[in-house]
Amino acid sequence: MSTPELATSVPSRYFLGVCVPILFLFGGCQTETLPEVTAEEGALVAQMAEPAVAELQRTLVGRLTAAIDEGGAAGAVEFCSLDAIPLTRLVEAGLEEKVGLKRTSFRIRNLDNAPDEAEVLALRYFEDAILSPEGAPAHYVQRVSEEEMRYYKPLYVAEFCLQCHGDPEALDPEVRAKLEATYPGDLATGYRAGDFRGLVRVSVPAALVPEG
Repeated sequence: MSTPELATSVPSRYFLGVCVPILFLFGGCQTETLPEVTAEEGALVAQMAEPAVAELQRTLVGRLTAAIDEGGAAGAVEFCSLDAIPLTRLVEAGLEEKVGLKRTSFRIRNLDNAPDEAEVLALRYFEDAILSPEGAPAHYVQRVSEEEMRYYKPLYVAEFCLQCHGDPEALDPEVRAKLEATYPGDLATGYRAGDFRGLVRVSVPAALVPEG
């Protein structure tokens, strides 16, 4: 069995997450190298993906703000648990370009946002880039397979996010109780303003991107 090697600029150590399970199951890890993402392809993917990211963020932030105004930070927890993913699907369905949308992070709150193998590589890429002298890029394009390319936009913690994602000991008791009841395995607290939170991922069919 072979596993496609993702076409990105990520250092080779990031491929361990893809290869190790196969190594144990089949006694080895063979990779099939995919073509690198060209500048032209990356620009086309970004052109299709950026309006989708903007619409998702506009919709979620707008509805989240309304939930906070109506029910405080505890209302935001309820909104996120019940409506964030259905709203993501609704935005996705209304887009002119037929692309897939997802938010993901290593420190998840909702299990549906857990990263897959390709997303793990992208998250690690941004974590390393943030610590580099150059800093993190505004976005990142990844070829996942012959059928799919992905665009990633980093998310950072805003001040108002700390009402639900800040120091657990400093959270409003009602919010903390709501989080404990709704997300028993919650990993998404302990942030400070400006911290890297995760990624918005846009999946673009490779057929929509002419080869560069």
